[in-house]
Amino acid sequence: MLNVRGINKSFGATHAVRNVTFDAAQGSVLGLVGENGAGKSTVIKIIGGLVAPDSGHVLLDGNVLSLRTPREALAHGIDSVYQELAVVGNLTVAENLLLLAPPCRRWFSIDRRHLRFAAQELLDKYELMVSPHARVGDLPLGQRQMLEIARAVNRSPRVLVLDEATSALGQGEVRWLVRLVDRLRTEDKIVLFISHRWDEIATFCDRVAVMRNGALIEVAERGALSQERAVQLMTGHGIAGGFSPKVAPKEEPLLEARDLRSEALRDVSFSLRRGEILGLGGLVGQGQSELLRTLFAAHELKKGQITLSGRTLRLRHPEDAIRAQVAYVPQERKSEGLFLDKSVAFNMTYAILKRLRTHLGVIDSSNEQAIVNEGITQLKIRTPSPSGRVGTLSGGNQQKVLLQKWLLTRPAVLLLDDVTRGVDITTKTQIYEIMRSIAESGTGIIFYSTDTDELVGLATRVLVMVEGRIRKSLSNHEISAEAIVDAAIGTGTGTG
Repeated sequence: MLNVRGINKSFGATHAVRNVTFDAAQGSVLGLVGENGAGKSTVIKIIGGLVAPDSGHVLLDGNVLSLRTPREALAHGIDSVYQELAVVGNLTVAENLLLLAPPCRRWFSIDRRHLRFAAQELLDKYELMVSPHARVGDLPLGQRQMLEIARAVNRSPRVLVLDEATSALGQGEVRWLVRLVDRLRTEDKIVLFISHRWDEIATFCDRVAVMRNGALIEVAERGALSQERAVQLMTGHGIAGGFSPKVAPKEEPLLEARDLRSEALRDVSFSLRRGEILGLGGLVGQGQSELLRTLFAAHELKKGQITLSGRTLRLRHPEDAIRAQVAYVPQERKSEGLFLDKSVAFNMTYAILKRLRTHLGVIDSSNEQAIVNEGITQLKIRTPSPSGRVGTLSGGNQQKVLLQKWLLTRPAVLLLDDVTRGVDITTKTQIYEIMRSIAESGTGIIFYSTDTDELVGLATRVLVMVEGRIRKSLSNHEISAEAIVDAAIGTGTGTG
């Protein structure tokens, strides 16, 4: 039995966790839900040894644990997989899987042959279709997440914490995780499961603990808690009434891509109209992110042509895309989008520093402050201060800072790479409304989402990608979850 008793934690003036108490039994999965900033991440970091509580205790089988590091937590049988992955990109799959305990020779050098053999055994055991020789940094995000989960499970923890473990997984990969968690349940393991997707809470969890503003509001059996009730507990008000009506794009063409080819793309052609919200769908790792990165000159284009407002673009570097008024919000906000040790204000404005300079070349601090304060207010960013480190904010608030940074560049085309991944319901709704608002102003949006409901609810067209190609283009009434999935796993073809 895992017991959390009277946990409190403050960061400066921010009370992140307030007197949180709950239990998790062997052979069960406890879901932990709440908006970003509700305190979930702080609680699991305390359980995982990353953060020390100000007061309160964590107990396992009646023994009080004083955890100062993740290694100490692991020694007591507690392992965690966080949304920000800990795999090492420049190492191979085999090296990552056995990172903490690689097979060694007599003089402590790594036995490479044994390493590859042991890694292949693990890959087979956990049904992972990837080569042990592959460089992890070259793998799709979903496969990287699966590797980290398998690595943690293989260490046989008593308690496994999964923080947004499905956020980068496609439907088939989620089914893989369901099977894995079911196995842990039969082995009497304790699983703590954090997700912002209620269908996953319903699929994985036996009980649900709801948090709001750092406090634990209610713990209930999954069958006794509806989505509507959970949202009401999380937010203090009822669930929003779904997606707003879609924005009607203008007839005027904005961006055209012809025969794009790269390491990941295969002759991709499509067009984007002014004010259009164009969705990219399909299974994870089919070239959607690479397409967005190509349009931002962050993925090398080997062949093809991109035109914007009738002008051919020569994109060799992201700076070229920014000058052409193309903005890109990446999937990995912490490693690709933000300077975590810098302030909220710096992160929000560094893409427009040239605009903020006076004729003497110095930053107009009063203008910068006004822009930052307006952005914080408009996007309802919860931060103690504009001068506070962005790395201390919750994931949803970090995402809003990153989004506002690119909105301040006044883009003609906005590229969004799964930007609601790991974001709470309220923040998702805000992002949807921002997308609608800028589309109404004439900005063209291309967005990839692993959440099919988002594609159905927001896009007027969805391009379903398979193996780097556009297999099907769905428009208006043709767009449905079933049609997207059918195009992704079926054999039909289509054009963009």
